[in-house]
Amino acid sequence: MKAFIKKILVFIYHVMAKIFPMSMNKVMFMSNMGRNYSGNTRAIYEDMLKDARFNKKKKIWAFNGEYFDMVKKYGESLLPKGCKVVRYGGFKYYFHMATSGIWIFDTRQEPYLVKRKGALYFMTWHGTQLKKLGLDMIQFNMAGENRDRDEYAQSFIKESAKWDYLIVQNDYSEGISAGAFGFKNTVLKIGYPRTDKLVREGLGKDKGIIEKDKASGTGQENTGKRKKILVYAPTWRDDEYLGNGFYKVPSRPDFIKLEKALGDEYTIVLKLHYLVRINKGDIPQSVIDSGFVKICGNEIDINDLYLESDGVITDYSSLIFDYSVLERPIFFFCYDLENYRDILRGFYMDFEEMAPGPISLDEDELIRDIKDNFEGRSTECLDKIRAFKKEHNKYDDGHVSEKALDVIAKHLGM
Repeated sequence: MKAFIKKILVFIYHVMAKIFPMSMNKVMFMSNMGRNYSGNTRAIYEDMLKDARFNKKKKIWAFNGEYFDMVKKYGESLLPKGCKVVRYGGFKYYFHMATSGIWIFDTRQEPYLVKRKGALYFMTWHGTQLKKLGLDMIQFNMAGENRDRDEYAQSFIKESAKWDYLIVQNDYSEGISAGAFGFKNTVLKIGYPRTDKLVREGLGKDKGIIEKDKASGTGQENTGKRKKILVYAPTWRDDEYLGNGFYKVPSRPDFIKLEKALGDEYTIVLKLHYLVRINKGDIPQSVIDSGFVKICGNEIDINDLYLESDGVITDYSSLIFDYSVLERPIFFFCYDLENYRDILRGFYMDFEEMAPGPISLDEDELIRDIKDNFEGRSTECLDKIRAFKKEHNKYDDGHVSEKALDVIAKHLGM
């Protein structure tokens, strides 16, 4: 029934895209296919709200079912006042997609969407390329199905042909983007808008996103000193498909083992990729109850967690290209490095050489790396992160959103 209803809505959408006038004063925003309010699109939107050139533009956000319901319930705490929202896949969504003259998105969209003549499609993408993607992938096993490479490549090429602009963060990603996306229009090497906040507020801490829940138990209220906060943000594995568009929580690390070694001085804040769905039992209840592990959902922008953190634990996530702005430690927990590198996905560069921090293959090594860094026995993290930042963040100057808006305004003749 859902599939049938969608077919009808898509048909109506195509009719609306032909018969209704397009408005260049209407801007559609979406992040991660409507799953949250974050990233480069959020940064551009919030700067657009302050830019008098765009005062007359009607700005609309599309959110999917779960996040749309959350916004309707807690909207004032999640979004700027007056933010207009529509439900992704609903009738209003299709109407505004059909009649909006400006799209600002950070992910590929469904292939049936029509870019109308004269419309502006501004693609920010959602991360600098560390792992292979798009046309550069050899094996396609996303969403639980093996896809034909030629079919996948053609779908990517057709989508990228709709983009007028593509933002890249650094020199390194500029060379990759054209080949990975089959993109032939304008590449904007200006940095990532979402790093503006990190550059501007990078010296601030303790803003309350994490510690406001002391009463519910973060493990910090009775210690007499502030525990160090480590954000754990792993990526998803193509071969660990859960269903309905979501992937499983990575099977490691062993949080009980980590708590025994680190629990007195550290809190781990778990921020999963938006494509990962957490189920009961994925994280031991004991480490949640003790406050050692705090789980943050899509309602919290990872930028806010970065600002409060003392360090990050990740694996193969492109978050390292943003977090490096802060010059804080990054620890790599790569228990499946060989499989990920050689079989599952692969990298554009020598991962073990470029990683701006120590790589650990098991929990014992991770514990050692964390303690060595914070107890002063190693300067590896700081030395590597500064070199990495110098190479990859030179365009992240705190004014990237402004540069993006200048391009949009010029394109529109404003």
